[in-house]
Amino acid sequence: MWSKHQIRLARKMELEPLLSRRGLRLRPIQNGNTLVEDYPDLVVKQHYWTWPERNMAGNTIDFFAKVLHLSFNQAMQIIMEGQEEAGK
Repeated sequence: MWSKHQIRLARKMELEPLLSRRGLRLRPIQNGNTLVEDYPDLVVKQHYWTWPERNMAGNTIDFFAKVLHLSFNQAMQIIMEGQEEAGK
C-alpha cells in the first residue's frame, strides 16, 4: 500500500507539528529539543525521539507505533496527511 519513497519521507517528517495537531503538549527545552509533557521524559528533535525512562527511541513512524500504539498503516496515514497539510 505504501511505496518505499513514502515510507522514507514519513520516517523523516518533523514530529513537532504532527504531535501538536494531535493535541500533545510540547515544551521547548535546550539544544533545539522539545519535551512531550504528556509522556514523562520523552524528548523529540526534528524526526527523532528518545524516551530514556523506557529505553526507547526512533523515527517519526516509530513514535506513532511504539508510543501511541498505532498500527503501521494508521501511523503512515496520519503522517502522510500531516505532510499534505504542511505543503499547503
